[in-house]
Amino acid sequence: MHSYRDALMVSAAVFVAFATTASGQTLFKQVDKDGKVTYSDKAPKAGEKASTIVVDKDANIVKMQTKDSSGKEQKFADIKARGDARAATRAKLAKEVEVAEEGLEKAKKDLEKGRDPIKGETRIVVRKEGNSVLRLPEYYGRISSLEEGVKNAEERLKIAEEKYRRGSPD
Repeated sequence: MHSYRDALMVSAAVFVAFATTASGQTLFKQVDKDGKVTYSDKAPKAGEKASTIVVDKDANIVKMQTKDSSGKEQKFADIKARGDARAATRAKLAKEVEVAEEGLEKAKKDLEKGRDPIKGETRIVVRKEGNSVLRLPEYYGRISSLEEGVKNAEERLKIAEEKYRRGSPD
């Protein structure tokens, strides 16, 4: 029965065998009378039997596709140019998101600053019980306009984020 140690030794030997074949060396596999397997990069001694291990050096190599979807031959420069164009588009879209975020923050700040009535938007009502301040339609119109600015800025941000997620400026 094989032990864990034997299995580990065989695995290590196979690893060494494959690692050395990558550098172009010949490997030999020997099996002794007890069935013990030995891998070596040294030729067997005279009278010993060993088999040569043939390793396909290209077995773990992935060939790059050289034609595009239309069948046109591609060069590295073409692939790099497309990658650079995508990166530039991505950077542009990220900048649009950043600008939209800044626009939303500004609209929110403007709304907060505009909550207090300005001159001409109020009227003081004098009563026996005490004076009160009445806000005029001009105030509510201005606040409505500021709130609309926030909604528009939120919509612009939503559109910019969607374009960024899709990776498309359209």
